[in-house]
This record gives sequence, C-alpha cells and structure tokens, in this order.
Amino acid sequence: MSDKKNQKKRRVGIFPYLFFGTIVLYLLIHFAPIVMSSAAETEVVKYDSIQIIHQMTCYIIRNEKLIKSNQEGEIKYFAQEGERVKKGYKIAEIYKDAVDDATRKKLEVVNQRIENLNENKENLFERDVEKLDTEIHKTISQLKEYNEKGNLLKVEELKKELTSKLDKKRIIAGDKSFAGKNLEALKQEQQQLEKKINNSISWMLSPEPGIVSYQIDGYESILNPSNMAALEYEKISKIEPQITDLRVQKVIRTQPLFKIVDNNIWYMVTWLDKGLLDQYKVGRTVEFKFPQGQIKGQIFRVIENDKNIAVIFKIDEYIEGFYKTRNIDLEAVVLNYEGLKVPKESILEKDGKKGVLVLDINRNATFKPVKVKGYDEVSAIVHSNVFYEIEGDQQKAVDTIKLYDEIVKNPSRVKEGQMIY
Repeated sequence: MSDKKNQKKRRVGIFPYLFFGTIVLYLLIHFAPIVMSSAAETEVVKYDSIQIIHQMTCYIIRNEKLIKSNQEGEIKYFAQEGERVKKGYKIAEIYKDAVDDATRKKLEVVNQRIENLNENKENLFERDVEKLDTEIHKTISQLKEYNEKGNLLKVEELKKELTSKLDKKRIIAGDKSFAGKNLEALKQEQQQLEKKINNSISWMLSPEPGIVSYQIDGYESILNPSNMAALEYEKISKIEPQITDLRVQKVIRTQPLFKIVDNNIWYMVTWLDKGLLDQYKVGRTVEFKFPQGQIKGQIFRVIENDKNIAVIFKIDEYIEGFYKTRNIDLEAVVLNYEGLKVPKESILEKDGKKGVLVLDINRNATFKPVKVKGYDEVSAIVHSNVFYEIEGDQQKAVDTIKLYDEIVKNPSRVKEGQMIY
C-alpha cells in the first residue's frame, strides 16, 4: 500500500519539472533568434578608400648624355647646374686661341651699324661718335688729375681705357670707317670677323633639350634605360656614388664637360618580395612620396627572379633633384581603392558568389551580391549600386549594396531572412 503511495508522489513531483521544462524550451526556440540577433553587430555603409602602402628603396635610371670637349683651351660656362635648356642652347665656350680686342670691337661696331641701317636710324651712328668724344675728353681729364696726384696705378688703368676708346673711334670714324659702306658690304665684313673669331672659339651646345648637370657619379653607363632590365640587386645594392664636379678653368680634348638629362621621361627600379607580385601589374599607377613632394609613375615592367621581383617604374613628372640622385628610400602608394567600405568579415559566400547581409525595410537580413575592388587587413572596398559580370557572351548588370545600407558585420551568427533588432 505504501509503495503505491510513493509512486503516486513521485509522479506528482515530476510533473512540475516537465511543465516548466516545456515552457523554457518553447521560450528558447521562440526567442533565441531575437537574443542572437540583438548580439549581431551592424554597420552603415559609407564611401571611403583603402591605400596599400609599401616602403621601398628605389634606384633612379635616367636618359643622360655626357658631352666631351672637342678641343683644348680655356672654358667659360653659360648654363647653371640644374638649369633646363632647349636643344642647341650654348652651355659653354672653349677658347683655343686668344682673339685680339680690336677684332671684337670691329665686330661690335659692324653689328651695331647693320642694326642701325636695318632700322633706318642713321643719326644713331653720329651719336656714337659724339658719345665717344665725350667719354674720351672725360678720360683725358681724369688722367691729368690722377697724374698730378701721383696715382700711377690709376694712371696706367686710364691709359688703357683711353687707348681702347680711341681705337674704337678710329674704327668708326677713321679713314677705314664703315660709315660709307652699304649694308651688303657691312654684312660681308661681319662674316669675315665672325669667321675669325669662330675659328678661335668652340661653342659647346646642348644636343637635346633637358637639364644641365656638371656632376657625374660613375654610374651613367650602368643605370640607363638600355640595360635596366638586366640589372641585378646584388650588384646595384652596393652602389656608392662618388660625385665629381666637371667645372674647371682649362680643358683638354675628350675631357667630360657636362651632361644633359632628359627631364620628360625617367625610371626607377626596386626589388620586392615575390609575395607582392599580385599587387604589381604592368600599367598600374603608383604614387611616390619624395621629401620634395608627391609624383605619380606607372609600372613599366615586372621581372620575376628566383629570390624576388624587380619592378621598373616609368615616370613623366618632374621632381626637384632627381637628376643628381641615384638611390632613395621611398614610401609608395601601390594601390588606392575607392568605393563603399565594408568590414572584411562581413563578406560571405553563397552559391559561389560573394555578398553581404543587408537589412531590408523590415530589418530582415537579405543576401546582396558584391564585387570587391580590393582589400586591406580589416576592410574591403566594393562597387556601389550596380556592377557587371559576364554570363556567356553577354554582360549582365547585378544590383548590389548602396550608400548608407545597413549590413551585418558578423554574418556567421545570422541566418538569411532573420530579423535583426
């Protein structure tokens, strides 16, 4: 009798547990998605960019021509270091023989007389003689004054000045004056005088437009465009430029005088880890951050080696000092993606297509395909509104996420169609 009572008590004791257990299970099934969804983080999509930046040591390669002397003599320079010049610009003169002052003065007078005749200003010729007379009288007065003071150095200086002015007057107004000669005769005289002077002077002209430099470092024949594809890192990394300034007072034949550097197109080469190969595609634009400023270049060639990759950049922008620099440590913006920025972890794959979960008007998680432009370690840049993909022979437009869409950051914790609170 007692056993039956005990069994009955046990049944009554279990029933409340079953009842409450059923209720708890129901609540878990019904409210678990809500609890989970409340823990699902979301993010509003905005327009942004991602930059991939690499540190690199670059070696500068230039088109440069080294010009050598064609004769021996004293040299005079007419261009500054770093000056941009046109083709045919006179960089220097080499004086083979001394040209007497009388010849130079004759040419000066002839040139002036021709100019006067061309401009029909005959009275200017007479004014030249009058001006010379005034200067001669002034010099004579000064000569007497300093002679009385006993300043012999100044006396000698004024004597030379007086002689020079008297010679010039004789040329203009003497018996062999050019005053009565016509223009044709004057031009013949001009040619003869110029020929005499030219035979004693060699003009060193720029063979190409570019930048003038009087500094050489010994790598002009090594770091040049004709052999840049064959450069080896082991050799180039040991570069120690030794700068030599070519400017002197006297030169001999075949002596280097200056070089002309092409400032329109130049190159840089660097060696990088092979793991970065996918980020360096020929034709891609790269932005370089020099101490003097930023310029852009284009990936011209990528050469894969056993240990690394050699990347050659082609540059058509000017940066100060590039013409005298051989190697430099730079920061380069290799990739710059612009578009809608989403967390990298928010991208999932469905039926072989990448996408994200977007909250619709009812806050239900809906799969939207995306097309990724590029990644960094934490984020991705994707196309907005629409992107295109190829299906068979046709191009298909695919709707994608839009600016200010709200997406799920951790889609692994959310099911498609689930309401996110």
